[in-house]
Order: sequence, then structure tokens, then C-alpha cells
Amino acid sequence: MISLNATICVQVLLFLVLLFILNKKMIQPLYKVILERQNYVNDKLREFENLEKKLRDLESEYERRLQEARTEAQTARNRLKEEGIEYFRQTMADVQKMVSEMRQKVRADMEEELNRARQNLHEVAESLSYDFVERILGRRL
Repeated sequence: MISLNATICVQVLLFLVLLFILNKKMIQPLYKVILERQNYVNDKLREFENLEKKLRDLESEYERRLQEARTEAQTARNRLKEEGIEYFRQTMADVQKMVSEMRQKVRADMEEELNRARQNLHEVAESLSYDFVERILGRRL
């Protein structure tokens, strides 16, 4: 037969107390930080998706403007061939330059924001790691 003595009961009780303390002091705060970080990352992903949508909208606007410029150029070509061709080329160059600059700016902004988020995530992870190690070791590093 298995007999339970007071030592086993005390050990089980101490183990449960330890689990409770670890849960309150370490696991729940760590879980909270992880959830906050996940929410932050999700917000940044939503921002990134919004920027991508804006970029697609700008591209469709570019396509629309491009189509308008072609129609206008064709009309001008029918009336005054030489002036129409020059106008079309100038409009195309301006629109392409503008779209190129917008794309570069949006991409640079997105990359910068992503790099900041990565750096921030790295710093938080490092801080959490040190905190976790300090709590486990019970002393400052």
C-alpha cells in the first residue's frame, strides 16, 4: 500500500505555493509583455497594410492618369502632331518621376518603421531576457 506521510503533503503544498508565486511574479507579467508586443506588431502590420493599400491606390491613380495622358496625347496628335508628342512625353516624365518619388518615399518610410519596430522588439527581448535571467539567478547581472 502507498502511505502518504506529512512530508509528501508539505512538499506538494510548497510546490503549489511555488507555482502560484511564479505565476504571479513571472509568468503573468511576461505573458502581458508578450501580448503587448504582439498587439504592437499587429498594429504595425495593419499600418503596413494601409501603406500598401495607399501605394496600390497611387498606382491605380498613376494608371488612370497615364491613360488620360495617352488619350489627350492622341487628340493632340490628331490636331497638332508635333506639339502633341512633346506634351505627352513631358507629362509622362513628370508622372513617372512623381510616382517613382512617392514609391521611394513610401518604401523608405515603411522600411524605417519596420526597422524601428525590429530594433524596439530586439531591445524589449533583450531587456526581458536580462530580467528573466536576473529573476532566475536571484541577483543583478
